[in-house]
Amino acid sequence: MDDRPRLPARLFHRWLLYYVPVAALILSLSVLIGYALGSQIPTEWLQNPGTTGENAFMPVELTTLSLTINNLGALLVMALGAVSLGTMTVLSLVLNGLVIGAVVGIALKQVSPVVVAALIVPHGLIEIPALLIVAAVGLRFGWQTIQYIRGRTTELVTGQDLREAGWLLATAAVLIVIAAYIEANLTLEIASQFTDADLSGIAVE
Repeated sequence: MDDRPRLPARLFHRWLLYYVPVAALILSLSVLIGYALGSQIPTEWLQNPGTTGENAFMPVELTTLSLTINNLGALLVMALGAVSLGTMTVLSLVLNGLVIGAVVGIALKQVSPVVVAALIVPHGLIEIPALLIVAAVGLRFGWQTIQYIRGRTTELVTGQDLREAGWLLATAAVLIVIAAYIEANLTLEIASQFTDADLSGIAVE
C-alpha cells in the first residue's frame, strides 16, 4: 500500500505552505509602495491634452487572447526564478506589485473605491493566486539551488520536483485563461453597475 501523501497534499506542503506566504508578503509590500507613488500623481496629469476630464488610462481594447498572452508571458518571467536563484521571481513580484499599487492609486483619483474594487476583484481573485503559485515554484527552485550550492543537499532537482512543478504551472496557466476571460468580458460590465462614468479607457490590473 502506498503511504505517500496524495498529490494535492504534497503540492501544498512542499511548494505552497511556505513559499506562497513569502511571495504574498513581497507582492503586498510592493503594492503599498506602488500605491503611495501612484496616489502622488496630480489629477491634472491624468487628463489627455485638450479634453475635459477624459481619463488617460490605456484605451487599448483588451481581449481574452491578448490578456492571456500578456499574463502568461509575465508568469514565464516569474518562473525564471528557478534558474536565477529566485531573483527573477522576486523582481517580477516587486514590479507587478508596484504597477498594481500605482494604477490603483491613480484610478482612485477618477472613480470611487467601490468601482476600483469592481475592476480588480472579479479577475484578481483568480489571477493573483495564479501569480503566487508560479512565484512559489520559482522561489522553491531558487532556494533548492542555493542549498545545493552550499552543499546542504546532494540533488539539485528531482523527477518528483519537475512533475509537481509541472502540475502547478499548468494549474496557474488555466487560472490565467479564466481570469483573462473575466477581465476582457465581464469586468467592465460589473464595474459599470456602480457608476455612470465611462470606464472604457480604464485598465486596472
